[in-house]
Amino acid sequence: MSDDKKHWLEPPEWWKKFKPLRWAAIAGILFVAASVLYTAKVVIAPGPHAEKARFTEVVADPVAMIGTLKSYDSVATVRELLDAGKMKYTVTPVRPAPSSKYPPRDGDTLVVGAFSHLGVPGQLTLEFFNDRLYEATFVPSDLHKYVDKLHAADKRVKRERSGRSEVVIGNLRLATNVDFADTDVGRSLQTRPYVIWQDLRLMAMLDEWDKRFVARPGKAAE
Repeated sequence: MSDDKKHWLEPPEWWKKFKPLRWAAIAGILFVAASVLYTAKVVIAPGPHAEKARFTEVVADPVAMIGTLKSYDSVATVRELLDAGKMKYTVTPVRPAPSSKYPPRDGDTLVVGAFSHLGVPGQLTLEFFNDRLYEATFVPSDLHKYVDKLHAADKRVKRERSGRSEVVIGNLRLATNVDFADTDVGRSLQTRPYVIWQDLRLMAMLDEWDKRFVARPGKAAE
């Protein structure tokens, strides 16, 4: 091999002659490496918010809702129950971008188009906050038949003069308008009948999240 032919691993002349250029090149490489590390650590994979555990905790004393469902049930648990009963349903998830600036606010809405309660078919809508069931709403398809069955099965639901009943028992809020919907006025107004079960602890936590953090993640999933 001739002396004037350079080896392919030999650095260029500017590298050997100009030391300041060496440091500039090294600084550039270090800057790029630092930027990549920052992006991976802060932008792509942000750390959890300090209150994440509180906004995702599961309690030992859930409240009974409709059927065998309980508050704090996970989406997977509910789906397993529905699958076992061969019921068809849809799940709509909402996943705001994770950030260290606010706790998670994942939501899921599960709708069962043909759910039977007290032997009456209807639509069941379940709402989840961070994979915990906090609200169940049942809309009967045969209202007249359902009203008497509901009062016979659950003495907590009173026949109020307004036609609307609401009761709070511990952490459970139970409310319904079926009596009003079954009146002549209710039918003329095409009132949509419902029975709703809510866990007040999760409702309060959801309200707290919205009051404190709603401006940060945006209205949907920023």
